[in-house]
Amino acid sequence: MKSKNQKQEIFNFYFLKKNKRGFLLGEETLKIIIAVICIIFLVILVTSIYFSLTDSQNAKYVQGTKDLIFQEVTRVNNGGIPSTNGTFLPNPAGWCIFSFTGTDKKPNLCTGQNCICLCNNILINIFDRQIKECDSKGVCFVVPTLKGFDKIKIENSGTFISIQKINNQIQISKK
Repeated sequence: MKSKNQKQEIFNFYFLKKNKRGFLLGEETLKIIIAVICIIFLVILVTSIYFSLTDSQNAKYVQGTKDLIFQEVTRVNNGGIPSTNGTFLPNPAGWCIFSFTGTDKKPNLCTGQNCICLCNNILINIFDRQIKECDSKGVCFVVPTLKGFDKIKIENSGTFISIQKINNQIQISKK
């Protein structure tokens, strides 16, 4: 038979072992939860930094592309000869050129006037989301004699567009 002292030691051994296991399990679980939260936070941080850098670079590209189209439209509108090769638009890839003419719904930047807008393409255009996208992140400029055209997507390798004046209307098309 075991003495009372031995029974106490065995009891303490098992009792302390269970407590340590339970405590360790709780401690490890807490560490894992904190690690997962930190990883999620880091992913969100890196993603937001990436998109802010991309957005600022796209803003520079869009402004440059807008200036290029505006200069060519102005030149052709003032009687200049359209470029035979077209106007090359290298960026921002994936963005589109839209025309808003006549009685179409238009971005606030074009209210009541015909205009050209460069903005990111919305895949599903419900509730005029494309117009809101052009208002918030795009650039637009007024061309009073603009003839409407289908959207023109700027490809990864760049896109050539043709800008012509036909019957006193500026016509833009993909070349």
